[in-house]
Amino acid sequence: VTGLQAVEDRNFKNHFGIDFRGLARAIWVNIKEGEFQQGASTITQQMVRSCFLSNTKTISRKVKEAMYSLIIEARFDKKTILEAYLNQAYLGQQGNQSVHGIAAGSEFWFGRDLKSLRTEEMALLIGVIQGPAYWDPRKKPERAKIRRATVLKVWVELGLVMVGQHITAA
Repeated sequence: VTGLQAVEDRNFKNHFGIDFRGLARAIWVNIKEGEFQQGASTITQQMVRSCFLSNTKTISRKVKEAMYSLIIEARFDKKTILEAYLNQAYLGQQGNQSVHGIAAGSEFWFGRDLKSLRTEEMALLIGVIQGPAYWDPRKKPERAKIRRATVLKVWVELGLVMVGQHITAA
């Protein structure tokens, strides 16, 4: 849970559905780069998009996402929101069936229970949330290794894992 928050929404415990600092940072980076490099969606906004809205990149969708997030944050505690997110996060496709939830994602990607995952596998699973098709370790293993390394780097920087506690090759 802490590893997920570190990567997806570091300020999760302190915002009310919208992270204005994160939004300002993303706008600054995107202007500086001249293209969309960073998003600013909180875990709550990601959950809202996944459950209630489409993935279309429009201003009206983003406004609805923000408003729904404020409502959800006002009505539910952080534990409930995080639990809902962890249970509904999209993690891939198996034929015609979508894989939703961290536990199902663990079984789908690694064929094992979530509790048995090694640090580098957990990092990959958390990393895949950002875009399961884009970071697909089966179809795009080199790309998936880059994402896993990014997640592990964040975890090391924040002291969640120690250097050498994870495998960076393989």
